[in-house]
Amino acid sequence: MPTNALDNPLVLPMLGLLVETPRHQYALLRELRTRYPFLNPKTSTVYTLVGTLTRHGLVAPDGDGDPRPVRLTEDGLADFRERIERQLRDADPNLDSRFLIALAYLGALPPARAVTLLHDRAERVREQHRELSATLDNADLPEMQMIEVHFLVSRLRHDAAWLARTADRIESGDLVPPR
Repeated sequence: MPTNALDNPLVLPMLGLLVETPRHQYALLRELRTRYPFLNPKTSTVYTLVGTLTRHGLVAPDGDGDPRPVRLTEDGLADFRERIERQLRDADPNLDSRFLIALAYLGALPPARAVTLLHDRAERVREQHRELSATLDNADLPEMQMIEVHFLVSRLRHDAAWLARTADRIESGDLVPPR
């Protein structure tokens, strides 16, 4: 569990759901469970995070009602976009769901920025692929003794190609975010 509540992996998808429409806490919880069941969102965590996001000025009460919905603030929108960039750049897609969630909100970034981030990430993945391929070339061991590295090399090759292809599709206008 992160020591800083704002480091919780639920923060990005919560902000993303609030980009779509204001929601009350239970509606956030319900939608998180529907879209991101692998995050295993807990009721108390979502309610606590809404309070934290409110105290930090990232969300604010919106209208009346009981429960009262919250909406994303301008600071919240800026934080949302910064989180997408940071997680696309830094999160490990093999070990951390943060990369997948950031990818889910790629359309919230300006297309040119999304293209740059994806191409940069593809190049980093290609570098990992080259390093592991060299390890295999120098290992002089039967494939079965390094089967996990063969698997990872194959996966990295696929991931780099997918990232570059997706960036190219955004750049060409073939892949556009929803309105």
